Amino acid sequence: MFPRYALLLAAAFSLFFPSGRTFAQTSPAEFFENARKNAPPVPTLGGIHFWGDVYFYQEWRIQFNATLNTYRLLDPSSRQYAFGSREHCEKRLAELRAELPIPEKKGRTLILMHGLGANRLTMQRMAGWFRRQGNYDFVINITYPSTEITVREQAERLGTIMKGLDCATEIDFVGHSLGGIIIRCYLGNPPGGVKGQLPDPRIRRFVQLCPPNGGSGYAKKAGELQLSQNLAGGVVRDLGLTYTEMLEAFGVPACEFGIVAGGRGDDAGYTPMLEGDDDGVISVASTALEGAADFILLKASHPIIPNMVETFEVTERFLQNGYFRTPEGVRRIQRVEVAE
Repeated sequence: MFPRYALLLAAAFSLFFPSGRTFAQTSPAEFFENARKNAPPVPTLGGIHFWGDVYFYQEWRIQFNATLNTYRLLDPSSRQYAFGSREHCEKRLAELRAELPIPEKKGRTLILMHGLGANRLTMQRMAGWFRRQGNYDFVINITYPSTEITVREQAERLGTIMKGLDCATEIDFVGHSLGGIIIRCYLGNPPGGVKGQLPDPRIRRFVQLCPPNGGSGYAKKAGELQLSQNLAGGVVRDLGLTYTEMLEAFGVPACEFGIVAGGRGDDAGYTPMLEGDDDGVISVASTALEGAADFILLKASHPIIPNMVETFEVTERFLQNGYFRTPEGVRRIQRVEVAE
């Protein structure tokens, strides 16, 4: 066994003391800098709900954890290459771009966002499907701490990500549930921008999956019971807004957008807790938003919709052509009747 441990020790010294200097000849600061720079990439140790993406270079990303007040650099396979300050992560990314090398590349980009209480794994199957289709050069699957920040705060973060997304020439969006509302806010009433005007000229089309555009019935009940403070603070209050209140707060996307709703295709839906057809979480009626270029109902529940091949296919068709099934079968939403 001893030779094996000796080899491991020699490998560690070659990583952390690449210049051949001994431990005694190396200051603590140099030791930790060598360790941070030369240690091999490692898998992340979970805690995905507490991290939020703040910067992308192609599909490499820097994340921030507000609880730890620290950043980390991950590659497209979610292996960690750096941990510490944002400056350190950016510096390490610049080094890796030269060392690996990561090729300079620009092209069409698809941005995905998950819903409340979920993480990027919710959209992972969709991301993989779109990568295999080959219509996009980059598929960016954003994760964010969905229970800790408001819709507008995450829309601001999305705006920051967009400003750093130099690799993108054209950009499409897909958002599930809360993710669809955050993207709607960014595209309809952008923080720091003008309501009703696109914040970025590269934006093309947007698909909302099961979006609570008229508010979530469950969120409204949580607000009435004063549970929102204990559950998810501001984001629950955001989802408990009425259709008119959401229209004022988040606007209407200034690009072409379509809506995919889930339900059973009847008047009962998946739960008796909601009126009319529903996906088990929100009613079909509450997904409607004026200005939608097309609308489609898929017979599936709220968590299943973002993982169905049928969803992938109709979403891709809309992003490419502006309709879900056929040009003749388009269901535009010009006006929404609301009883508030």
